[in-house]
Amino acid sequence: MKSGRGSVMAGWRRGLAVMGLGALLLGSVGCVSHEAELASLRDELARQRAELDRLRGEMNDGLTLALCNPELRQLLEDVQRECTAPAPSSSPGAAGVGQCTTKQIRPAVISADPEHRGRFLKLMSHLPHEVVYIAKGGTEVAPYRLERLHRLVRRALLQSTVFLVVSSPEDGESESLRRAEMVERMLRDRQVDGAKIRRWLYAYPAAKSDIDRAADLPGLGETRDLFRGVWVFRADC
Repeated sequence: MKSGRGSVMAGWRRGLAVMGLGALLLGSVGCVSHEAELASLRDELARQRAELDRLRGEMNDGLTLALCNPELRQLLEDVQRECTAPAPSSSPGAAGVGQCTTKQIRPAVISADPEHRGRFLKLMSHLPHEVVYIAKGGTEVAPYRLERLHRLVRRALLQSTVFLVVSSPEDGESESLRRAEMVERMLRDRQVDGAKIRRWLYAYPAAKSDIDRAADLPGLGETRDLFRGVWVFRADC
């Protein structure tokens, strides 16, 4: 009887061992299958990301061609070639902002102007833009100017979008720089990356005849000096 019981127990143990081995093998197969599925999903995700990047690039290129005429695109390329170094600035968070001066900008503007008169505001007026008037030594701007600036920057940005912050040094470079930095802080406060900001300290001709939009002229309580206006052009080039 003991021998019979021993045989039965041994049979059970062998059965359990076989079952355990089978479960282990099934588990191994399951793990291999799961890893294969994960690898396939990763490959598909990589393909979809590559396709999305390609479509974004094509959309950006198409919109760039539609939103920027060849003259303006050439102007920006010519100026950018001359202004590659980041701007020296005392303002926090200004890293990435590129700075250009009148000497670097004027030849490109005259070349792009069909009349070769360097009428900067006339040339740039068709771009989406706003102007902020800041009195000498002033630290306040009209609230409606801030609201208009906010509307300019809140639209979706393209990969190629840059904001040109143009401040005239007619009353001195230090004052021109101060005004430019004030407006740059306004842009960064509205989540514009410093790498998308270009600072132009440019002595452009400031004349009412070159300003087509009434809203771009000084309003009630603002300085009447046109050269104190800091122009922000959105260029999707």
